[in-house]
Amino acid sequence: MTAQVITIANRKGGVGKTTTAVNLAAELGRRDRRVLVVDLDAQGHAALGLGLDPARRGPTAHATLRAGGVFAPDAPQPTRAPQVDVIPADPDYRPSGAFADPRALLNALRPLAGRYDDILVDVSPTLDETTVAALIACDRLLIPTQLNPLALDGVAKLSKALFKVATLMNRSLADFAVLPNQVDLRTNMQRETLARLMRDFGPARIFPSIRVDVGLAEAFGAGLPARAYRPHSRGAFDYGLLADHVLETWSGQTARLTA
Repeated sequence: MTAQVITIANRKGGVGKTTTAVNLAAELGRRDRRVLVVDLDAQGHAALGLGLDPARRGPTAHATLRAGGVFAPDAPQPTRAPQVDVIPADPDYRPSGAFADPRALLNALRPLAGRYDDILVDVSPTLDETTVAALIACDRLLIPTQLNPLALDGVAKLSKALFKVATLMNRSLADFAVLPNQVDLRTNMQRETLARLMRDFGPARIFPSIRVDVGLAEAFGAGLPARAYRPHSRGAFDYGLLADHVLETWSGQTARLTA
């Protein structure tokens, strides 16, 4: 059995990265996929958005990367989303410059390949060692972005880092895609920015957009995916389309983690 690893990253914050990790995981779980979210953002918001108690103590994703080795058997925690587990972040983690082994995450995830179909890795909006480790470990990269010039700069910088990591440390990184987020195409700026993304990366790398929906933030605050909080909302509908597109586009491709 194999597990597909998707890193969700952008060097700019506030683009819906963690909201995407939470809701994409929940929608994949609804499609009878077994899903693990690995929270490598020290803010710990992915676990919070999936209903875990922020005061909880136990194994963390960062602790394993510091020490090397594999994740503890009790590291994956069940969430309020069916078929979705999460390995929480360490809120006290501070970047130190480099892990002893940049492939630590890849090695730690290998024993989990038989338990999950999809592993989503949420990282902080910086190019620190956790992001590099996530790029080395993943088969695919998903880059959420707002449709404005500043957010596009974050996409461009991350795509350059992706090329460097893929060339030097992860030749198996098969694909990446850009996810337009918080979209309202009634504005000229957003329409122009989307057109530029299409020109720069090609239409096939631009995944179905997530529209503006205040319900997404409300659901996150309640510790629930949008589908569970407001099942008929735009956010739930859009993330459902995204999950279908991910499965159609990526699930049949080669994955490195094999049980």
